[in-house]
Amino acid sequence: MSIRRVVNEFKAFALRGNVLDFVMAVVIGGAIGRIITACVDGLVMPTFAHWLRETRWENWTYWQWRIGPVLSAVLDFIAKTAVMYLLLIKGVGALMQAPADGDSPRTCPLCREAVHPEALRCKHCGGDLAQPVSSRTP
Repeated sequence: MSIRRVVNEFKAFALRGNVLDFVMAVVIGGAIGRIITACVDGLVMPTFAHWLRETRWENWTYWQWRIGPVLSAVLDFIAKTAVMYLLLIKGVGALMQAPADGDSPRTCPLCREAVHPEALRCKHCGGDLAQPVSSRTP
């Protein structure tokens, strides 16, 4: 097995779409993870600490069980998933759902269904969308 062949196979593997998408997802996921951790550590957890001024829940115990670390991990998980939901699902999802100016659907005048702005025929009723509505005969 030659080195050139191995290099060419590796290059073909590394430049496939799936691998590049995965690498980008890992890098972006790491960056978003740092943002979420900063939001939780800087905003959410200090809010819980403000509500519990007298004590720190990390030190709570019941009998011999140290419930403080468990409670802290549960609150951390809930806070991180809530921030992730708000940032990624609601925030980025809303940006991705926003139609571009030229891609906003129009309504077929015959069946009132949404059709692509450049469509010449309605995919639902087959009506001719190139003719103006007033010139159509019943």
